[in-house]
Amino acid sequence: MEAITAVSSRTVPPDPSIADALGTHHELPTALADLVDNSIDAGAANVRIRILTEDDFVTGLLVIDDGRGMDDGGIDTAMALSRRRDYGATDLGHYGLGLKAASLSQTDTLDVYARAIGGVPVGRRITKDEPTRVHTLDAAQVGRVLDGPLVRTGGGAPMSGTAVHWTGFHNALTSPDRDERRSWISGLVEDVRDYLGLVFHRIIDRGAVEITVDEYDPESAQAGPARRVRALDPLALGVTAVHPHRLMGEVGRIPFGLTAVILTDGALNAPGVMASQRLSSAEGGQGLYVYRNDRLLQLGGWNSLTEGGRDYENLRIGINVGDALLDVVRINPEKSGVVLEPEMRRAIHDAVGEDVGTFTDLLASARSAAVAGRRRERRPIELVEPTRGLDRDVYDVIGDSVEFAAADPIAIRWERMPAGRLVEPDIERRVLRLNDRYRHVFSTSTDPEDAPLLKTLVYMLYSRFFEGSFLGAREKREVAAYERIINAALADELLRRGAEED
Repeated sequence: MEAITAVSSRTVPPDPSIADALGTHHELPTALADLVDNSIDAGAANVRIRILTEDDFVTGLLVIDDGRGMDDGGIDTAMALSRRRDYGATDLGHYGLGLKAASLSQTDTLDVYARAIGGVPVGRRITKDEPTRVHTLDAAQVGRVLDGPLVRTGGGAPMSGTAVHWTGFHNALTSPDRDERRSWISGLVEDVRDYLGLVFHRIIDRGAVEITVDEYDPESAQAGPARRVRALDPLALGVTAVHPHRLMGEVGRIPFGLTAVILTDGALNAPGVMASQRLSSAEGGQGLYVYRNDRLLQLGGWNSLTEGGRDYENLRIGINVGDALLDVVRINPEKSGVVLEPEMRRAIHDAVGEDVGTFTDLLASARSAAVAGRRRERRPIELVEPTRGLDRDVYDVIGDSVEFAAADPIAIRWERMPAGRLVEPDIERRVLRLNDRYRHVFSTSTDPEDAPLLKTLVYMLYSRFFEGSFLGAREKREVAAYERIINAALADELLRRGAEED
């Protein structure tokens, strides 16, 4: 087919409705991290996150820094929805949407006040309803705000800097209970401190920036005590018992390094590990910790490298991504996760280290450490092992929580039984039977691993009867008592639901 020649072109400005899609996946901590990125790129030594409250209702938020500030041209570029500034090699910004996307995901009105060294105050405003319309704010009023108590963070006003002001906050708790609102704000502050402490831990640790959080009451013009964001290393590399494994790989002739740790019991109590376990979506915080310019982009997760699971719960792998790797490691717009292209995943699997061997050897070492750890751990409950009838995830939690008794395992199975009965332990066949007549009451599925809650509860109740090869007289009386109680509850359940037998 003949190639068709383009005869003209034009730049089409974005429709204002694009704001509805901006920052869709942002939460408050990720949005604030995006704004702190801008402050650090502007050379700020101090960043204050100020939560505005009235009677413990959150009414807005500011991010205040002492960086280079901006003049008219700089602030116009920063506020334009369709313009991307030039980034330096060490800058944390990437897409040019951070200020707008992060802010409009959390508020309907974004004001920015700035002053460059030797310059005049400048201010701009955009709203979620009209994100492509940039309002110029009165310079004299902006100057008074920059010099006033709302933006002051101690001492006099800085010679330069920027203040990002959110008027209102979409997700603020509006409960009429003041104690509940106070508790929510306290939890919010701790979540923000922990998240920022993880994301910027390397930058904070080397003393490049200090980040603090406080609350401010506009009515009294008073700020509460500033709480410092501490560096929280999710790999616990400063813990003595943690031994890092270095692996090297190459993708498209571009070298990269991996730093892997298998966390020991002592490291599990490290503040960075505990914070990442709480904030990561991956089980126990396991998986990849991806950095760009020392800024953490992803808190755990395996990105299709492996399925993960309880055997890898203490395995964490740090990887530094330079701009040369951005074709195979794609950063999401919120800078809270990455996508690994297939060639990058293959390259990680091919990575090799001196003391650990291949990536496959690393996974094997993590599995061995997990098995050994479970053997050492004393568990307060002993149950017979269930081999059929429960989902693998439920089985794994059971295996992590209890000791399996020295008895043959059992299956949990739906089988046809006389009406009026729900559960029967068949000791000889090693089957905990559930009456198939009532399956429709507890499950709409025919999956053999259905009704997990019911199965788990009856399994925990009846497990001890399977520890021997037969039931003694006392055990038979106990089983009969359980059956009477459960069957009475079944009859009441059927009556309340208006259900019938199948």
